[in-house]
Amino acid sequence: MRLTRIRAADFRNLTFADVSTDAPRVFLLGDNGQGKTNLLEAAALVSSFRSFRTTDISPLVRSGCVEARLRLDVRLSPEENAEIEIRLAKGSRKALLNGTPVASVAQHLGQFPTIVFCSDDLRLVRGSPSNRRRWLDAAIGGTDAAYLTAVRDYGRALDGRNALLKADVRSDEELRAFEKAMLAPAHLIATTRARILPELAATLRDACARAGFPDKGADLVYQPDVAAGQLAEIWTKTRTADLATGTTLRGPQRDDFGMLFAGKDACDYASEGQQRLLVLALCLARLQRDTLLAPTPPVILADDVLGELDETRRRAFWNEVGEKHQVIATGTVPPPSGDWLTYRVAGGSYLQA
Repeated sequence: MRLTRIRAADFRNLTFADVSTDAPRVFLLGDNGQGKTNLLEAAALVSSFRSFRTTDISPLVRSGCVEARLRLDVRLSPEENAEIEIRLAKGSRKALLNGTPVASVAQHLGQFPTIVFCSDDLRLVRGSPSNRRRWLDAAIGGTDAAYLTAVRDYGRALDGRNALLKADVRSDEELRAFEKAMLAPAHLIATTRARILPELAATLRDACARAGFPDKGADLVYQPDVAAGQLAEIWTKTRTADLATGTTLRGPQRDDFGMLFAGKDACDYASEGQQRLLVLALCLARLQRDTLLAPTPPVILADDVLGELDETRRRAFWNEVGEKHQVIATGTVPPPSGDWLTYRVAGGSYLQA
């Protein structure tokens, strides 16, 4: 798959942008805050209409505007092209594929795969559990429509329960209704995470070897906040505490996963360099998994990460990417050696260098 053109209107800080990306390697060069990541974010929306930076639509719409509009042109093969239009407004997102409305994300998922590598990924080991959950949801949800739907449904029911917990008037019956709505998607989320993490761990060890980095006991360990079979019981037991705090204290929204190095917690026992290489191997493991599951090679969207990798890690990255994946990257310094279609970005404008 190749993204050949990105158009954006009233998206983030972009009044209007029309950028040809019809090249194997595209680089967006400029200072921070100029619009590089915004265009990359627009490109990533082609996969599931979700931002990799926020779950809220409001920040995606330019200040003072009602709606943001995107058009993404894609080449799936020499004979097959597609056009995706996305319209984003507060509390609303609509998409059309070749002029036909997309009925659901589940119907669309997997047709136009992208994988985002961002600088925050390089700090997954020491980052907060919410960062790891967001990474894991993207890694699973990129090719699993049922999981993505469960995350959405659970989030909506959880928001409803939390709002009720804060309300002046509520009843146990109303709380139980939200808990019932939360239970099935929460169970699917927990069981899927428990199944996929060992698969990713095996692929992680393979990626370590390909990166010239002995795995030394590299592993991923699922750390559920609540076992899937105990969710309903826990929500009943913690209802008093939830009412006192005004929020749901237990559930998949508190899950985490540990990253091991030499059989020990990588956060405590791996050096800074080893942690970075471990995370790079994890991202490459996801790339391998998605490439096997997706119908077309995913486009790689690398947000300000290539400059943070040393020569050994960059070489491992490019060896893994090979020639089958289009790469659209951003940075504040010129791109690595190679043939790049480069744009200088300033104030939301894109000028081919």
